[in-house]
Amino acid sequence: MNYPHLFVGIDVSKLKHDIAIMNESKKLVSKQLVIQDSFEGYQYFSNTLNKLSKKFKTGKFHIGMEATGDYWKNLYYFLKNHSDLFIVTVINPVCTYNFAKTELRRAKTDPIDAKDIAKFMVEKRPETSVDRPHIFENIRDIDRQIYLIKKQQTMITNKLRIELGKVAPEIERAIKSLQGQQILALLAKYPTALDVKNASLEELADIRYGKYQWRLPENFIKKIKTISQNSIAHKHGPGAGFVVQSLIQRLSQSQLEVQHLKQQLVELYHYVKEHESILATIPGITKETAIALEAYIGDVYQFPNAKKFIAYFGMNPTVNMSGKSKRKSYLQKKGNPIVRHKLFMATMCILSKHIEPFFPYYKRLVDSGKPKLVAVVATMRKLLRIIYFLLKNHENFNPKISK
Repeated sequence: MNYPHLFVGIDVSKLKHDIAIMNESKKLVSKQLVIQDSFEGYQYFSNTLNKLSKKFKTGKFHIGMEATGDYWKNLYYFLKNHSDLFIVTVINPVCTYNFAKTELRRAKTDPIDAKDIAKFMVEKRPETSVDRPHIFENIRDIDRQIYLIKKQQTMITNKLRIELGKVAPEIERAIKSLQGQQILALLAKYPTALDVKNASLEELADIRYGKYQWRLPENFIKKIKTISQNSIAHKHGPGAGFVVQSLIQRLSQSQLEVQHLKQQLVELYHYVKEHESILATIPGITKETAIALEAYIGDVYQFPNAKKFIAYFGMNPTVNMSGKSKRKSYLQKKGNPIVRHKLFMATMCILSKHIEPFFPYYKRLVDSGKPKLVAVVATMRKLLRIIYFLLKNHENFNPKISK
């Protein structure tokens, strides 16, 4: 019997992969496989498919796998580059989860999941995944690392505030941001209020900070010196400021690491594109944020319209309505949370600068009675819609056209 097309479902995990191979009638054409996540396992899987190709005169294998963390990527690129017989598709786990629910499964195991993915491939025939240059994946990984480091910076800063409350509460209360280079440079040398009090103005003026080793401003020195004169700090004696200095060292190192990674991110982008990112033409979106957004978006042409694009990032409202009952609408939030965070921060920056057409749109919603957060989220959707338009038409941002 000949099967011109066979459908393969792969349930991906860290150390092994369960595989089911079906024909168009949803019948297994071989025993289910379990391969190790290794070159030998991949080679065995490829050889098995080649044997089935000869046995059933198969011209194409439609292979589907879920986007499970990063575990799928090694196998995906191996199959993608190994043979023209393999048409590989990465599937959103939400799609296969909802599809499997229609089967009314009472059990959930890796072999069963592999069969469900194979059935999904038979019924839905999803399009093959489109790859972009590997550099964009590298950019995404760098940006994720920056995101994680910044979360750690927040934790360190919170701990630093607690420690300063013990040794220099007046400084902790007076400084709005403890991540500034001036205050970090000062506290690195004089970590307690008593240290600052005992230091002379000349010693404080000798402190250098920043890339170009600037001096601390005179008014800044006098302010810190004044508030440290009558400190209520209870922690004194040798070693009182060691924890503060340790936290400052970690914070300073992480800031340098973020700066280095951002530089690498920009350099990688220019490997594939000579010009700056189109998204950077939107006021309020930095060059690094624009590059990262492009990397997360991928091929914009995979989205037939702006609604699909917005839904991909989980920014579309959904409403549950049945009969007379209607639940409150809410965001699906199915997309990448890092992208939503970037969009939120970019939107807040755009609104603070009163950039058109975003700010008038936001103000109109607030004036009509919408809560501010609801208006911000609506503005985020408008931003996504404009981003879609810019990328698809290869045009720079123009507030008049974007209205």
